[in-house]
Amino acid sequence: MAPTAAAAEASDLNVIRPSWRGYNRLRYLVIFGDSYSDIGYLYNKITTNPSDEAPLGIEFPGVTWAEPAMPNWVGHLITEYSQSKLLVYNYAVGGDSVQGVRKQVQVNFLPRVGEKPSWAPWSADDSLFVTWIGINDCAHLELVEMPDTLDELFVEQERLYEVGARNFLFIDVPPIHRTPVGVAFSGADPGFDRPYSFWNSCLRTRVHQFARDHTDATTLFFSSWDTFTRVLDNPVAHGFDPDHVAREGGDIWADNLHPSSRMHDWIAHDIGKFLEAQRPYRSPAATAVGRSSN
Repeated sequence: MAPTAAAAEASDLNVIRPSWRGYNRLRYLVIFGDSYSDIGYLYNKITTNPSDEAPLGIEFPGVTWAEPAMPNWVGHLITEYSQSKLLVYNYAVGGDSVQGVRKQVQVNFLPRVGEKPSWAPWSADDSLFVTWIGINDCAHLELVEMPDTLDELFVEQERLYEVGARNFLFIDVPPIHRTPVGVAFSGADPGFDRPYSFWNSCLRTRVHQFARDHTDATTLFFSSWDTFTRVLDNPVAHGFDPDHVAREGGDIWADNLHPSSRMHDWIAHDIGKFLEAQRPYRSPAATAVGRSSN
């Protein structure tokens, strides 16, 4: 399905339904994605489950693609920018594409945590399902293949919905053309950024459609593209050396593609602020009463 000429506006993408009781009421964070979210934990029948003492299920901060022994956005979020004690089920795997998310959902999540066992009794109201994927797809797909690939991604969102997920957070891809490796490629290919911006346009359309088709689901859309762009456009204001905007192994980039832990901190900061800004659901009747009493 190709994106429409008028891709969904942000206000249409953040749709609050009764399942959303507010960021501070969440207990479970379920994450699907790639290296930007990976903490190095593979779930199986013998692994340790997340607990208040070990919210990631492994020793903090896990094994990330930032600097050694440093947290990515997931670790920063639960330690610095959460409003409740979150238990994290993180299925993200470095190098994964949408095809990998299919395995994350069907093989790793659904047969265990998806069944709501006694040790993970999540509900529609206290869980948030986060999907941040697309970087690796954009590196390999032709533009004409992206809409169908995103349709496949939303087949997996449908599976999550069918087992009771009702709060969904979708994150778009960052401006990869501004990573150190992206800057190098952009010099030879001025259109290097196009796959990433096109993917994000298609994603917005699919999120809008998902919200329209699932009238009891809360859908949220966070733009990592905007966060990275803001930081890279004004690094000093964010505590970074301006000479490190495209430097591999500098303040902003841990290597030629992956953000440093300090950059992940800004991602977590923005995600936390974004989620905090999403007020709990109020029925139209309650809203009308509130207005009439003012």
